[in-house]
Amino acid sequence: MKKITAFSTILIAGLLTAQEGTSVYPFLNIPASARQAALGGDAVSIRDFDVSFAAVNPGLMNLEQSDMISVNYANYLAGSQYGTISYVKDLEQGHLIGFNARYMDYGKMPRTDESATIDGEFGAMDASIGLSYAYQFDEDFTIAGGTNFITSKIDNYTSMAVVGTAGVTYHNQKSKETIALVFRNFGYQFKSFNGTRENVAFRIDLGYTKILDEFPLAFTITAHDLQKLNISQDFNNNGQEINWSRKVADHFSLGAELFPEQAFNIRLGYNVRRGNELAVLDQRSFAGLSAGFGIKISSFRFDYAHVRYHNASNVNLFGVTLDLIEVSGNRR
Repeated sequence: MKKITAFSTILIAGLLTAQEGTSVYPFLNIPASARQAALGGDAVSIRDFDVSFAAVNPGLMNLEQSDMISVNYANYLAGSQYGTISYVKDLEQGHLIGFNARYMDYGKMPRTDESATIDGEFGAMDASIGLSYAYQFDEDFTIAGGTNFITSKIDNYTSMAVVGTAGVTYHNQKSKETIALVFRNFGYQFKSFNGTRENVAFRIDLGYTKILDEFPLAFTITAHDLQKLNISQDFNNNGQEINWSRKVADHFSLGAELFPEQAFNIRLGYNVRRGNELAVLDQRSFAGLSAGFGIKISSFRFDYAHVRYHNASNVNLFGVTLDLIEVSGNRR
């Protein structure tokens, strides 16, 4: 029973970034990398060497990411296992392709009937694999799209879907700023668990990132889940009705990165909605905060993030990025 409760907690945490109670495959909206998690969990406008962001917004693919592979892992909530992998290849003349995959293994849980009698165990997992394409048609603009095949299994029940992601990115190299709009996870569930098709975890995100000239700091602000005006709870922790300003604020997440263009980076983020909804009354829980760092050693880059969900629920994510060009003995 404890494991079942924990499984439910994971689903609820995932649905905080999806359309409440109306969508499946919420694992698609879990941060794709340790770096994204450290920067608030929703960043879609980080356009640099980090190939893992191509899985979130294919419009971020660029020449700097070519022949890089990124692997991220987390021992997620309630002992579940979460992992992602991303790769980008430059096809020259502004054309790039990417590969990405992710999985969530919820582990084993006791199978019970209506009278709470335990009859063995069952497992549950989600997985996604996809391809993406980007075209930099202008010095500053990139358009892109991608398709992912998704499968989900709970005990003997399975479902499958195909979803797409499309984005457009504006990147001004001189001013060191990026604006990105991305439509994530729109698609069709062609095989359902019980014969009733469900909506996938569709969302629209708009992000802005700026690297300051006078100080080694990059800040990111993301307006997420714009497909729905009200994504907030009806009442706050004091039992009061949520006002309009809180409903607007819940759409935003913030991130800051110190020394963004150096071999060592320090990161801090805050997810407003997570901070509001998972806060504990009369306690300092630091819900919504996240922090991490990145360090480059030779052809490897290591990333770490600590995400604060609740007093009893924290997540640590680890990432490794390998530059295959440098491994081969060449320089970029």
